[in-house]
Amino acid sequence: MGKGGDGVVVNVELRNGGADKEKKPDAPANYETAIIACGFGKFHYLLMAALVPFCCSQLFSSGSTAFVLPVAGCDLQLEDTEKGTLNGATYLGNIMCGLMWGGLADTFGRKKILTVCFLVDFVVSLACAFATNYWQMLVLKILAGMVIAGPNAVLFSYLAETHDDKHRGMAIMMTGMNFAVAQVVQPLLAYAILPVELRLPMIPGVMDLVPWRLFMLVCALPSLWSGLWCARLPESPKFLMGQGREEEALRSFRAIYAANTGEHPDTYPIKSLDTCVPSKHLRVDGSEEGGLRRAWRQFSPLFHKPYLSRIAIVICIQTSLMICINSLRLWTPQLFAFMEQYEKGDWEDKPLANTACQMITAALEHQTVLGLGALVMADGASLNATATPAPCIDLPVGGEVYLRSAVIGTVGFSSFIVTGWFSKRWGSRPLLLLSFPLAFASALGLLWATNSDVFTILVSLFTPCTAIGLTALSACGVDLFPTSLRSVAVSMQLITGRVGSLTGNIILPVILRLSCEAVFIFLCAGLGLCSVLVWLLPKKPKEVK
Repeated sequence: MGKGGDGVVVNVELRNGGADKEKKPDAPANYETAIIACGFGKFHYLLMAALVPFCCSQLFSSGSTAFVLPVAGCDLQLEDTEKGTLNGATYLGNIMCGLMWGGLADTFGRKKILTVCFLVDFVVSLACAFATNYWQMLVLKILAGMVIAGPNAVLFSYLAETHDDKHRGMAIMMTGMNFAVAQVVQPLLAYAILPVELRLPMIPGVMDLVPWRLFMLVCALPSLWSGLWCARLPESPKFLMGQGREEEALRSFRAIYAANTGEHPDTYPIKSLDTCVPSKHLRVDGSEEGGLRRAWRQFSPLFHKPYLSRIAIVICIQTSLMICINSLRLWTPQLFAFMEQYEKGDWEDKPLANTACQMITAALEHQTVLGLGALVMADGASLNATATPAPCIDLPVGGEVYLRSAVIGTVGFSSFIVTGWFSKRWGSRPLLLLSFPLAFASALGLLWATNSDVFTILVSLFTPCTAIGLTALSACGVDLFPTSLRSVAVSMQLITGRVGSLTGNIILPVILRLSCEAVFIFLCAGLGLCSVLVWLLPKKPKEVK
């Protein structure tokens, strides 16, 4: 049995094969025996229901900015590069604290970290609604990224440690499905709130309550719900067993058992646990080995053959893929807003556009400066070199922009059902080999999309293909490394992916200002690289089978 607190536990070995079944009722039980005795029922159903706000909290933290930027440019006085930085700010916070939360969860417990992080994220997300300029929003979004990195790192551990081996995979899969649900819920909230004409005093003489601020307030609510829900959950019994806290672990098992069966906690059949207290790591001479030296000794094989080439390929694919996924995902509402402004706008010298890129370029030129809303005269006339600049006015964005994002999210959710069936039948590797070329083809097609409807269809194909590729890469990636190296390999993969997300959102507006076509050529280049590199990944090597 693995030590408690080692992160996400996916495979738990039963000691002595099936010998546990023959143990006396009062014999110490290992973790898997104890969790099986809890059964599967109400506790787990409620936990699955809680995944909806849990996943919404994490996705809303990074995605809320993307929906408000088209309508908040004037209030926050944003330039083009500042929009990109705000879109990537959450990922910067993730990078800064991603590894820290895993260590804190191994010290203080999963429940405490989840509860504190969700509640603090609620406060920070509320504060985002009161930001009055770029710098305030930037600092708050970085803080939000630092805090929400806690649930990102710990949620999978808690799920794995409160389910038996039979249901563990299902619980992890449900998390992915709920992230897909969140990608539908957020644009629907944007559709319901952002197009509304609203201006009420929020802080008299300082700011008004406008739709985008209300949207940010609503997006903070799942974090409050999640924090309060986590406060009522029992601590992970696997973590407590790993700390040698037998009585507390038994209380957690009893709470799960009572919720599932409706019986009194004292009727839980397991009376004692086979706990394991982490032992000290000693050198040959008997002195205690330092933490950094021990960590390097454990993980250094990753940087030698045969693992070095594998981790290098995985990191290259992950970085390129996350640049493509999150730069387009977070900029899609803005691109739809540009196309809507062209299709519904009527201004002097409006150029003829035959492709989506030509529409976007025309809208950019009409707005003069990307990110400063619409710099237009009060009477609607175009600016010229001698005119006195009028107050910044955000052009209205219709609800259709957000409905298109909801359609894309719905297609992405549906893809999880197909992916689950496909991977169970043929495995993850065929998905890995097929998804990137399909995503490449859809990104290439965006260059010739003739209108916003065709653009929506192609992005709806791009999004699930890249999501499936990312899921398949995670599934295949863990099979490339032995258990002792798997945790650090996954951590490196996640961190480099977040670096890619941050980088993509910073450079995309710069490329867009130079050429709309260059944006999609850039995406095609990244996906083309992924399509080639996946063929270099070996099948599951013998040494990790």
